[in-house]
Amino acid sequence: MDPNYSRSSPRYSASSRRFSHGAAPSNLVAGHRGRQVSVPRGASARPQVMPQQQGRPPVGAGARTPAARPTAQQLYPEYLRKRKRSNLLKRAGACVLAVLLGAVCATGGYALWYSSALDGALSLGTETDASVEAVLTPAEPGKPFYMLLLGSDSREGSGTSSRADESGDSQRSDVMILARVDASNREVTLVSIPRDTRYTLEDGSVVKINEAYNLGGAASIKAVSTVTGTPINHYAEVHFSEFQELVDKVGGITVDVPVEISYKDALTGEAVSLQPGVQTLNGQQAQIFARARHEYGDNQEAKRQSNIRQILTAIVEKVLQKPAMELPGAILDLAQSVGTDMNTPDIVSLALSFSGDPGGMTLYSCTGPSNGDFDEAQNGLWLCYENPEGWATLMAAVDAGEDPGELDVESTAIIPASSDASV
Repeated sequence: MDPNYSRSSPRYSASSRRFSHGAAPSNLVAGHRGRQVSVPRGASARPQVMPQQQGRPPVGAGARTPAARPTAQQLYPEYLRKRKRSNLLKRAGACVLAVLLGAVCATGGYALWYSSALDGALSLGTETDASVEAVLTPAEPGKPFYMLLLGSDSREGSGTSSRADESGDSQRSDVMILARVDASNREVTLVSIPRDTRYTLEDGSVVKINEAYNLGGAASIKAVSTVTGTPINHYAEVHFSEFQELVDKVGGITVDVPVEISYKDALTGEAVSLQPGVQTLNGQQAQIFARARHEYGDNQEAKRQSNIRQILTAIVEKVLQKPAMELPGAILDLAQSVGTDMNTPDIVSLALSFSGDPGGMTLYSCTGPSNGDFDEAQNGLWLCYENPEGWATLMAAVDAGEDPGELDVESTAIIPASSDASV
């Protein structure tokens, strides 16, 4: 055998891999076991000669030591470096995609939990939800809507009323506010419904409108809609004990107390005093501010309702001042004190529409016709005069998005001949 013969020789051929006495094409080199290996453009076709591999005996005595086979890294370093970088980028992209998918799944899971938690907290109860839904008028998408905000003045064990039918389980709605909400123009109008407004029940009996709550929230919705002539789209209610918690949850509210107020907390028996001026009130003080009226002399109910609207405005502004990222948590916290027919998407969307600078929001407020007198025909019950024309004038301005605060809605009252019009 020729001592110079080796399988790495260009003269070696195997079946279909045969060189015919000449050199391999310029872009091919002899590789492992004689295979022709394509060289990438720009790479050197000349293999580097490596030292003899350790432990490999020479072929035959006195034979020349054959050159060691070059590695791919030695042959094509630039090609392999680019390929390695490409693989790294692919793996990095896969990791980023996995993280994004995980974030989406986590966010979706949180959204489902949040929606369920908020809907549960805001629920009025299955039976109440159904009865309220039956009397509400569906709101038109993108249009202003009307919402009745109702607050009960009775708290368990408080004895807030001296009459048996107005205490304990029989409650009155001491706060009734009809709100027009125009989210597209960031405008809200609050119309207080005087609690002494005359209302005739289905059985023909005449009562103060706040007593309709004894029959449930649905009855209150029907009563306010009848008096104002306005279809109501949404409903929310809060009890005074929960109202106190609500104010504490937002960290107190800043209001302007017009006169000195001294009032006994019906639940604790504690005497609470407030001095005139702008100040921050806690939950208990805000509740006293909302209830007091005898300190105001004339037009007591109208002034008390003005205080309530001031409290509501302060709460809304306090919540809307929070950063958008904190709004969902704040809404969920407040939802523990409120019941409503509105669902999570509607509430969050509404909050985001009004969030940001409170100065960019327009807020109007007023009180409905409130003049009245003792009605002997109703056993001496103090009732507001009937005034359908006054209500029509007021609600026309509200519905048009105008400021109803300076309207004269009292001069059109229907005053019985035996009544003193100055009352």
